[in-house]
Amino acid sequence: MTPHRARRRAVLLLATAAALVVTGCTAEKKDDAKTGSSGAPAAPPAPKVAPGVTADSIKIGITYPDLDSVKQFVNIDHGPYEAAYNALIKKINDAGGINGRKIVPVFGKINLISPAAAQETCVKLTQDEKVFAVLGNFNGDEPLCYVQTNKTAAIGGQLTAKRYAQAQAPWFSDTRGGDEVGDGMALFNKDNGLAGKKVAVLSNVNEQAVMKDTVIPALQKLGITPVETGVLDAPATDAAAIGQQTGVFIQKFQASGVDTIVVVGSMGASFPQVLEQTKYRPRLLFTDNLQVQAYANDKGKHDFTTLANAAALGLNTLWSEAANQECMNTVEAALPDFKGKLTVDPASLPAGTPTPQIAPNVACRNLALFKAIADKAGKDLSYETFQNAGFTLGAFQDPGNVDKATYAQATPHGAIPARLFTFDTATQKFAVSAS
Repeated sequence: MTPHRARRRAVLLLATAAALVVTGCTAEKKDDAKTGSSGAPAAPPAPKVAPGVTADSIKIGITYPDLDSVKQFVNIDHGPYEAAYNALIKKINDAGGINGRKIVPVFGKINLISPAAAQETCVKLTQDEKVFAVLGNFNGDEPLCYVQTNKTAAIGGQLTAKRYAQAQAPWFSDTRGGDEVGDGMALFNKDNGLAGKKVAVLSNVNEQAVMKDTVIPALQKLGITPVETGVLDAPATDAAAIGQQTGVFIQKFQASGVDTIVVVGSMGASFPQVLEQTKYRPRLLFTDNLQVQAYANDKGKHDFTTLANAAALGLNTLWSEAANQECMNTVEAALPDFKGKLTVDPASLPAGTPTPQIAPNVACRNLALFKAIADKAGKDLSYETFQNAGFTLGAFQDPGNVDKATYAQATPHGAIPARLFTFDTATQKFAVSAS
């Protein structure tokens, strides 16, 4: 498991819980992203205000999932979120803080099966605590409660063009929320490999927007019009309904002569399991290599002929990357019970075992980005200087990634490039393509 896989496993859990209940706060929806005269995203308002900032401190909010709240549905161990953040913050503060200011964290644990929990946490951090910025592995539209409704800066979350268009405060992240998939369609079409193919596209209802707004337009730009599409809307908790509806899509695709299926997002983990029960073997192209690798990791349980000639998109990540390992060492040193456990690549652990590396990795990434931008903003810290610093940050080593991020006004998400992964039948893993 790479750092990206670890963080994505956290997102998977949040998405599963979100399917059980509706969380987050209400925000105004707009169809199109606002852009400046140059075609770059228009900058959100960034006034000379600095909530939570004193002469010697910066108060930040930190959100994280309350995993105990979903143990009745799924038992996954991410490790200690608060302790990991505190260890990394202590290291920053002991070294002088950020331009002489110490970081003061305020934590917000979110009950994943409470419809009101995300908004309650948002109100607590923004209105009650009046923090300067909120850091978190936000789910779906949750960042909008901060950057739109309460006009509070945020670090993290799925920063799509549509969401960013609604921001009323500075927002930076290292996750594009599916927008990067559009660029990846050209990788699937390398050497005009999709020419003459009958292509279908499949997603679930939670990721339908990625299919409609990103995948299909990107394919059409390449001269490829899908002959079939499918959107799974069966309840996430009803395995029988999921299998039945997926089977209907398979029959429809096969009847239409589809020989290539683009599988969007989390469908990558479930679709091959249903497909293997048939004799139909189209080529599968996955928009998220981590989802399908979850299927491939169940060795001995599946018929992997479903993945013959399969390809997937993902970030090129490495657990042993220096910045990530430095963070893991810092947390291990502060938490003796985890000594020797966090620096170990989670990919080497048996499936189903605890992965306490997730929380430290999330904390490492969010704090590293926040510190880099706040450092560059200088002593005169405000939303104006913070946003300007993010827009001029440039190349940034996102902990655990091989490819560096690039922060500018046009790329508040860091624009970490998607890479093509191909399935290796010998190792039964997806490996980054040499090309």
